[in-house]
Amino acid sequence: MKKIAVVLFSVILAVSVSAQKVIVRPVPVRPPVVYYARPYPYSYYNPYFYSGSGFGYTWYNHPAYYNNHPTKMEEGIQNIEDDYNDRINSVKADDSLTGHERRVKVRELKHERDQAMEDYKKNYYKQYEN
Repeated sequence: MKKIAVVLFSVILAVSVSAQKVIVRPVPVRPPVVYYARPYPYSYYNPYFYSGSGFGYTWYNHPAYYNNHPTKMEEGIQNIEDDYNDRINSVKADDSLTGHERRVKVRELKHERDQAMEDYKKNYYKQYEN
């Protein structure tokens, strides 16, 4: 009887000790969020745009639209790019060509586009040399 009690006590002790597992998981710590007050409401304050001398003027009293107009050369280059991009997209959408033929055509068109832009730049500068 004494042996059974000792065995039973040791089994209960072993089961109770093994049941008390402690798993420590690290808790992620986030940095605190800091809010700064603005000096003025955002709709009225912009440090990069000053309209003290009138609406639409920058710090140096130049109009805000002063340098936003593209030159004729930039417009011509943009037209060439748009034209060739349309051609490239139409070749990519063409299902009658195989994948290899499409890639070859796209490469050729990109090369032609770059060449046409270079020629346009050369001719643009040549017309003003004479």
